[in-house]
Amino acid sequence: MQADRGDVVRSVDPFKLGGDRQRPWLIVNNESHPFDDEQFLAVAISTKEYEESLALIDEHWTTGGVPRASFVSPWAVHSPRAEDLIAWQGRVTDRFVDEVVDSIETYLR
Repeated sequence: MQADRGDVVRSVDPFKLGGDRQRPWLIVNNESHPFDDEQFLAVAISTKEYEESLALIDEHWTTGGVPRASFVSPWAVHSPRAEDLIAWQGRVTDRFVDEVVDSIETYLR
């Protein structure tokens, strides 16, 4: 499966143990990623809200969605490969992706 910046995809969660190890991920890399067609930078989407979480509200979706109230965890970065992507779940606005990327950057500077 190919994914683009702003896509929400389901993939294996390396932070979970047990049988149900999937979660939705927001793809945040752009075309400058050296392996843009093979591997991605993504951040976790969770139903747990933390102080630093970004709420993923209906207005952020351009198509698709999640069944429960969900939050992006910008500190939970993952780099799934194309073959690890299980399903496409939707797409969020460019503005929301930019907000997430700005938040990630605060952990890197």
